[in-house]
Amino acid sequence: MNKERASNYELLRIVSMFFIVMYHTIHHGNVINNCLNEGLKVILEFIMLILVVHVNSFVLVTGYFQSKSNFKQSKLWSIINANWFYKALIIIVFFILQIEPITKLDLFINLFPLNLTEYWFINPYLILYCLSPFLNKLINNLDKKTYQKLIIVLLIILSVFPYLTGNLIYQNDGFTLYNFVILYLIGAYLRIYPIKESYIFKRLSNNTFQVLTIVIFFICAFINTSFSRAANTILGINSIFDFLASNIISMTRAYSNPIVIIQSIAFFSFFGTLTIKSKFINKISKLTLGVYFIHDNYYIRRHIYKWIGLDGPLVISYKYIIYVFLATTLIYIGCSIIEWFRQLLFKGISKLKISRKVREKYYNYINNIYITKEEKLIEN
Repeated sequence: MNKERASNYELLRIVSMFFIVMYHTIHHGNVINNCLNEGLKVILEFIMLILVVHVNSFVLVTGYFQSKSNFKQSKLWSIINANWFYKALIIIVFFILQIEPITKLDLFINLFPLNLTEYWFINPYLILYCLSPFLNKLINNLDKKTYQKLIIVLLIILSVFPYLTGNLIYQNDGFTLYNFVILYLIGAYLRIYPIKESYIFKRLSNNTFQVLTIVIFFICAFINTSFSRAANTILGINSIFDFLASNIISMTRAYSNPIVIIQSIAFFSFFGTLTIKSKFINKISKLTLGVYFIHDNYYIRRHIYKWIGLDGPLVISYKYIIYVFLATTLIYIGCSIIEWFRQLLFKGISKLKISRKVREKYYNYINNIYITKEEKLIEN
């Protein structure tokens, strides 16, 4: 019998994807740019710094689970297939309905199965997954102190330095494989050495630890906001202050921002303390990647926020926050339903006799290559 993943981390995936959708709703919907209410603008900017943990939390949970799992080609192809399906489906629909001009080159690029440039997250994520067996070997051969030193050194070089220097010393704004590797290592570390069981926190009750993670989460968002606003006030003093201030401002929402990384760890740790077992949560969690593929598709992103009445009207009332939340919920549910149908379709296709034969021949071919290579190594 297959053992289902704990629902607490599946709930984390759902919440993180909801954060992603809301972040994109505010950002791509130009809500802040269209806001004429300064007080509301401050609140929206703070909300953005609450939501910014979304990507990091996904990679942390990947490191947490994948560090103890085997590499599976089927998972790799599952992501690539979903990526291609939505690119192809969306551009064909837009082409047929003539929602906007689509050239033959656009069709060719989007219908090419191995074109993975549509979604920035997918490239580093798939490469990270391919690297996971090698990262896991590294992890399994590190003692606790060496592991800690590795994470600290990587954070200083690839997080602190880029934050303070605006990527002058080393380029990393969080949209990189470097950042994904760091977060993977941190996620794996948290599985081997949970924060709750550390010397400082092990005496705390579960409820007290939960409250602490929530407090740290919001303190990080507040500090990040304060640093950004303080940096704005010192602009123009002199060239040195301008350099530091502009760097801090530009890196405020960067996923590699050290404050955001600490905030993401607090967010992750909170869900680690929950004891939830729900088949419903686990099923909904499986739809999260599809939600991303649909709502953040290039063509969908250009129109969806105008369709729901976000990108266009000037924002004045505080009630607009409620509208953003409702719009996010609508997008999330709609995309989840579409992804559910896609999974049913692909499940049906995978059961076809021709599909089973193609998979069987492919994996036999791959296995024969591995055997041939091993035999050659033995002969040499």
